[in-house]
Parts: sequence; C-alpha cells; structure tokens
Amino acid sequence: MEKIFILLVLCVVVKAVHKHHPKFPKVSEDGYDVPLLKKVPCAADQHSARSALIEGAKCGAPKEVFVVLKPRAAYEEIHPGAVWVKRCVGLCDHEGPDSKCVARETTIRHIPIKIYNVKTNKETCSSYPVEEHVSCQCCTGSPGDCAAPRVFNPRKCSCQCPNTEERRACLTQRNSIMRWNRFKCACEERKRAL
Repeated sequence: MEKIFILLVLCVVVKAVHKHHPKFPKVSEDGYDVPLLKKVPCAADQHSARSALIEGAKCGAPKEVFVVLKPRAAYEEIHPGAVWVKRCVGLCDHEGPDSKCVARETTIRHIPIKIYNVKTNKETCSSYPVEEHVSCQCCTGSPGDCAAPRVFNPRKCSCQCPNTEERRACLTQRNSIMRWNRFKCACEERKRAL
C-alpha cells in the first residue's frame, strides 16, 4: 500500500513540475509563441474575412517566398544572401490529405550575385541559378512514390515510363501477342490463356 501511495505522490509531483506556468507564454516547436485563444460564438461578419483568408491560402498562382542562396564553400559569402522567388505554396485540402501544392511548370532565374572569398579577400561576380515556378497544381504523388524504371512527371502528377518511343512502337504493332507493361516500362508478350 505504501508503494502505491508513493507512486501516486510521485506522479502528482512530476505533473506539477511539467505544468505550464501562466506568466510565461507557450512556445511551439518552431519557436513561435502559441497565442491564447478566447473562444466566442461565430459571427456573420467573420465569415467573409475567414473565407478570403482561406481563398488566398489555396494552391493557385505561384507566390513570392524568401529563398536563401547557399555558397559553394564555407569560405565564401554571397551577396545578396537571399532573394524573393515565385514558388508553389498553398493549401490543397480539397484534393485529399496527402495532396501538396507542386510546380506544373518551372523556369531558371539567374540572380546577379557578388561572391566574397574570405581566404583571398577578393570579390568576384557571377549569376546564381534559382528555380522559379511558373504554374502550380495540387498533386497527391511525389518523386519518391515512383519505383524504377518509372519516373515522376509533375505536369501529369503521376509516375510514368520515360521511354515513350518504345511504348509508342509497342502499341502500334499490329499483332496482338505483344502488350505494354506500364509498371516495367517494357513491351512484353501477352500471357496466353490455357
């Protein structure tokens, strides 16, 4: 009985030690303060403001995001160190829980930079290639989902065979003994029914 009582007291003490103190704000994993929310009944005037926020957060046109330009070596400094670039970001909740906002079309933007070499104390100029997104889409797949030899096609948001000419040649054959295997990305002989 004493052991149960000691265990109960120990649990209460541990819980009290880890209890949040009201004078100090809670901090989330990313380091930002978690605000205390006062719950009130929903008002009609808040609906349009909430709808506008949700609409602006949806995946659509690329949005400006801050991208850090990383130097090639530890002894180099790049100026500017970061730039605003258009990227696909936003919510795809209506597409499914695993859906992500991804680029349908991309381009390379060349950023003019100055490189300072700390070792030699010299400056040089160059251009830094940064991927910029042109159009976006909600996609449930990702490059990691595709098993070889298939590759991820972001324009179609699916895994596809890279050897399109072989596929076309296989499908145009007049005989019915060959078929295209879309998982193996190969033309193979059909199995005959016995």
